[in-house]
Amino acid sequence: MTTQLTDTPTPQRADDQESRKMPQTPVIANLLPRVLAAVCLALAVLAGTASLTGVIEGFSWFPYLLIPVFAIHLLSAFIRTVHVIRWLALPAALLAAIVAVANHDTMTANTYGFSATQWFFSALSEAGIQLATQVPPVASSIYVDFAVLVLALCVSLIVELLATFRRTALLSIIVLSFAPIVASLFKQEGAGIGYLALLLIGILGFVALIPHIFTTTPGHHHGRTIAEPKTLGIFSITVLACVGSLVAASAWMPGFRTGMFPEGQRPSGDLLANNVDPLINLGRDLRSNGSDPFLTYYTTADQAPYLRTQVIRNLTGERWEPSEGLFHSDYYGDVAVNNNFSTFSSTEEVLQMTWPKGNRNPLLPLPDRSYLVNGIVGDWTWTHETSTARLSGDALSATNDVSVAYSQLNVTPQVVEYLNQLVEGQDTFIADDYTQLPQDPDNTLQSLLDETLQEAYKQGSTPSSDLEKAVALQDFFRSGNFVYSERTPLREGYDGANAEVVKAFLARRQGYCVHFASAMALLAREAGIPSRIAVGYAPGVATGESITVDSSEAASALTNSLETGTELKGYTVSGQQAHAWPELYLDGIGWVPFEPTPGRGYTPTYAPEPTRAVTEQESTAPEVPTARSTPSSSESPSETPQATAGTQSSDDSTAIWLAPLIILLVIAGLCIAPWRRHQARQKRLEVIRAGNQESAQALWNELLSVGMDASVPCGVHESVGDYLVRLADDHPRLTEELRVLQRAIELSFYASRHIQEQEAPGLLNALHEVQNQLRGELPIGRRILSFLFPKSVNSAPGDRRKVQQSTGK
Repeated sequence: MTTQLTDTPTPQRADDQESRKMPQTPVIANLLPRVLAAVCLALAVLAGTASLTGVIEGFSWFPYLLIPVFAIHLLSAFIRTVHVIRWLALPAALLAAIVAVANHDTMTANTYGFSATQWFFSALSEAGIQLATQVPPVASSIYVDFAVLVLALCVSLIVELLATFRRTALLSIIVLSFAPIVASLFKQEGAGIGYLALLLIGILGFVALIPHIFTTTPGHHHGRTIAEPKTLGIFSITVLACVGSLVAASAWMPGFRTGMFPEGQRPSGDLLANNVDPLINLGRDLRSNGSDPFLTYYTTADQAPYLRTQVIRNLTGERWEPSEGLFHSDYYGDVAVNNNFSTFSSTEEVLQMTWPKGNRNPLLPLPDRSYLVNGIVGDWTWTHETSTARLSGDALSATNDVSVAYSQLNVTPQVVEYLNQLVEGQDTFIADDYTQLPQDPDNTLQSLLDETLQEAYKQGSTPSSDLEKAVALQDFFRSGNFVYSERTPLREGYDGANAEVVKAFLARRQGYCVHFASAMALLAREAGIPSRIAVGYAPGVATGESITVDSSEAASALTNSLETGTELKGYTVSGQQAHAWPELYLDGIGWVPFEPTPGRGYTPTYAPEPTRAVTEQESTAPEVPTARSTPSSSESPSETPQATAGTQSSDDSTAIWLAPLIILLVIAGLCIAPWRRHQARQKRLEVIRAGNQESAQALWNELLSVGMDASVPCGVHESVGDYLVRLADDHPRLTEELRVLQRAIELSFYASRHIQEQEAPGLLNALHEVQNQLRGELPIGRRILSFLFPKSVNSAPGDRRKVQQSTGK
């Protein structure tokens, strides 16, 4: 009994100790897999957020994300490895996020006495307005950068919350995909394959580590805390397969390399997007060919007015945009704005506008020299210097009918000269922004402006007055020297406006209203005349309807103040009326508009057009395709299908063999042009390989054919150098190949140093690379059309070459 009493407790204590040892969790567990998983999550968050580059202009906001995002995930990982305090992981991650927010430049810029919470939400609200009212890429500002930081921190915190539990860990993939989805919607170039590949690698790495993150028992998985080499190998193959599938899908799936929406567009929201660069937005409106009116107005004026929404005065930056921070007044409801212009020799007019489907544009379209606005419900601001108005969000939703009183300038050139003489010698203050030219380190812009001015002044005879200079510039642009085209050219860097775009426009002399207005504004400054660019809408399209003051039930207070029986003519405005025009400052009269764009609007009374504008078809400048092409004769119906239909109705059995025969004939017909192109190419390649006097001519003809088939044809008056240099500017990857081809052709044409047989392989390789690159940049549909219907088949490249030699180019 004693033995039992003394011996029995011993095995019981051993069993108790063993039972206590088995479930015991180590103090620090799974450190390596948790750290690796944290790195994977941070990589995924940063890669997803980086895909917003292009939605947000520039990349300056990204470095501010690195330390906070890594701090959140690594701090949470280290804390979770300590079993006793692992519940502190989320509070610590939240604290790291708060510190990152508090130290951002936006929060430290609070000088208005707001509490930190109030300033936080005010900053996010301001960022929301900027994001909602701009077409991507949205201009980078401290508020937009702050919003991106908050977005990245929120994604990291939600991901850490979901990663806390095994059952919800995989849901973090949904959160991580948010930023790339936004990028695929808003970015013109898509979300970006590189960013998506990094995001996918981070997600797959995290998924692979999930079994090891939640392992708490020692000895589980045989003591290993990371995957076996074999498992890692299989997983690496999976990663490569996923990335390869992603790259392959980008060839046909929208949103990867090309955004879901065309350039300058975005999903509709409560506010109409008005890009901080309104000129890019204008080009988008013109090319959309949208004829659905969004604004209807009636006016007492005999001539419909231009409607201004924004004014650009600073033309020195890389991106021309309306200036922020100008002096303005805050109003509520109806108000008379300051009359800061001369009303001499002008007529008082009234305009009544309404938005049939509701107004979504906070920028109020107003005629020039507006001085009384009636009908606004809510807060709005008036910028005195540019005479533009912006509605608040409340006023935007509550206002639908607005009446405006304005002065329509009606003066002759003689009156303008008389007013100019009255103020001659008096000091006139004009801000430097209206006279400064863009920086020109290589002096190319300055020389180009001088040469163009001399051409516009007719053989170098400089006009004596500012008005004569301005009229000469306007006539120069409208005289047929330039071609109006809304699609000239559709390539990155030529849309919108800046100094480089103006240089390209003056050299190529093709473009739309943005280019005409920008070029005239810079030329006016070069001529010593202050200038700016107005953006808005050209005169609307007459509807044939009218209202009278005594019969209109919707007449406003302004129209009721007119004489009974006064008639107001009706007009509509659509995206096709989007327009830009220059305004020049003339002493004695102030800011006055001009119209350099041919075929758009009308020339003012003080700068009448001496002769009618030459149309695009009559112009001698190179013609380019426009948005509205005329159907070719091949599209006209023929009588053959009708006869076939009749035969088929009389004998159904004919269709059994007739349909395949027609298909074969169609296929054979489609093969004719490609076969002819192939034969011509092979003959030229044989001549090039031979290395003789005719090789350069064959090489040049083949280059012309390649460019024509790829929809980048050589201009009528372009030389070998001009054409190949332009191709190199548009396609930087081909710079070296085009330089080699240019040198060989020019040496043969102008120095009689003909291509040798040993040089032919290198030239053919360069030619082949140019052809592949130009074809590869075409959309798949146009690539097929260019193969089936090559434009070069019916061309005569040799004739063009002779023309160029005869002109001395």
